[in-house]
Amino acid sequence: MTRRKQHHHDGKPRDRQMHLRVCDEDIHMMRRVAEHMGMTLAHATVTLFRQADGSQQHEREERESPQVRELRAIRAQIWRIGHNINQIARNTNRDMSTTPADEASAMNAVRGCRELLAQADEIIRSGASKP
Repeated sequence: MTRRKQHHHDGKPRDRQMHLRVCDEDIHMMRRVAEHMGMTLAHATVTLFRQADGSQQHEREERESPQVRELRAIRAQIWRIGHNINQIARNTNRDMSTTPADEASAMNAVRGCRELLAQADEIIRSGASKP
């Protein structure tokens, strides 16, 4: 019996072979999955790897998206504000007193956090509405 040459859906020949070492349990599982997918073991393996590669690419694109970069910048600004407020609190605890400038600085920092969180909410809302 002659073996039929296998071709990928884009017409490229599948002329490479790969050998895997697996235990009995794994080969049975792989065959069940391929059968459930209605594919040969080779076709199912390639399909699953392509799907995994596509989702990795999608995750990479999401991580590098403009919205994510903006949210990271906002997170960094909020961290800095929190650090400044923590320094004011430490100084207050050490000296047991605050100056009006310290209070104003803390209030401005809290106001800044509120604005940054509102920006983050808007970025998240606008990103969630995209298909």
